[in-house]
Amino acid sequence: MIIVALTEAALLLLAENQQSGSLLTSPALWRILNLLIFVLILVWILRSKVRIGQVFDRRAAAIVKELEQARREKEEAQQRLAEVEARLARLDEEVAQIRAEAERESRREIERIERAAEADAEKIKQTAQREIEGAMKAARTELRAFVAEQSVAMAEAMIRREIRPEDNKRMLDKYLDELREVNK
Repeated sequence: MIIVALTEAALLLLAENQQSGSLLTSPALWRILNLLIFVLILVWILRSKVRIGQVFDRRAAAIVKELEQARREKEEAQQRLAEVEARLARLDEEVAQIRAEAERESRREIERIERAAEADAEKIKQTAQREIEGAMKAARTELRAFVAEQSVAMAEAMIRREIRPEDNKRMLDKYLDELREVNK
């Protein structure tokens, strides 16, 4: 394509120079021929030695491959984004479920603590009742002992006040008679 364009330009220049003079002495013609030869050599080197067509083909294939890879990565990213958005949409539900479960667990724990407190209170009540009953028995025993002691003291005081020496003699005689009868 470049060669065709250069050839056409050279032919136009030649046509102009033919009108003005000799073709071989025209410096413009030689410049065009030099440029044409340079371009032909450059094209030959690029095609045969550098294999520019293969370079461009490989580069084009690499670009196509990179574009395909980018398309796949974009699709994967969009899929992950959709998953994250769906999870975020469910996040409020999950938070509500976790909160409801925590409240249920809290109520169950409160009920368990209340039952344990009631059981402990009942144990304390029973222990206190047993202690009260034990204290009452001890107080009754002490009271009986005190009453008996006081009764004996009162009886002794009454006896001392009311017994005269003759009553004393009479009781002693009676006691001795009883002893004699037992010894017989």
